Amino acid sequence: MSDVLSDLKAQVAANSKGIELLSTLMQQYTQPVVVAYMANVQKTASQCVRSMLANFAKRGHGDSSAPLVVCADDRMDDGNPVCLRLTINPGDGTAHFDFAGTGPQVFGNWNAPRAVTTAAVIYCLRILVGQDIPLNSGCLEPIRISIPANSMLDPAPDAAVCAGNVLTSMRITDVVLKAFGAVAASQGCMNNFSFGDEGFGYYETIAGGSGAGPGWCGTSAVHCHMTNTRMTDVEIMEKRYPVLVQEFSIRRGSGGTGKFEGGCGVVREICFLRDG
Repeated sequence: MSDVLSDLKAQVAANSKGIELLSTLMQQYTQPVVVAYMANVQKTASQCVRSMLANFAKRGHGDSSAPLVVCADDRMDDGNPVCLRLTINPGDGTAHFDFAGTGPQVFGNWNAPRAVTTAAVIYCLRILVGQDIPLNSGCLEPIRISIPANSMLDPAPDAAVCAGNVLTSMRITDVVLKAFGAVAASQGCMNNFSFGDEGFGYYETIAGGSGAGPGWCGTSAVHCHMTNTRMTDVEIMEKRYPVLVQEFSIRRGSGGTGKFEGGCGVVREICFLRDG
């Protein structure tokens, strides 16, 4: 409980600091000036995304002004599909991400709210732009996202969604990058690992191999894409919890073969020192 309270206090402190800094900025430069610069940041992000999309469409079928349509799909471990039909207008750099055909919501907890798909799309756009633009809503200004209701990516309010952010988000990212032909799939999920008893709970995401691209090999034993976390150091884990880390190594040869090989995954073997 103390860890949870500390996390909540840190979030409150971060928001309070943000309010303080923004207020200071407005006092120094006036509100109209700050708001104008915020709008310019959003406009720049929108222009960067539009330019990337238009160039991709033109490369896809020459100088034709007709919309470019590309499709990609993948499946969850239970076979439920994640489908994407991407339509890009090379004239104005707008795009429609249509997830029609995606499988229905499931009885399990890997349904993903719409916000998860939106986050995956904006993440992919930012890395495909190739420029260091700040995260802001301008990235989505030229984008339209369609998701079928009651699907795995837009479930009913009473559907379980605990794992949607940590499992399904990675599969969505892989599908979007596949549509752009940018990079091969990664490990496909965040490799969640959790254990505990009535006295404690432990959770972390385990690294894996990133996908290879058209000109480079993937990276082994790395957190990538939506897995924006770090693993717990072995020494800290063994000090705080009743476990022994017997092995933590690269799973050699697991990245596949080819001219450009995917990154290899990891082996993380844990021995529990007391009964649950």
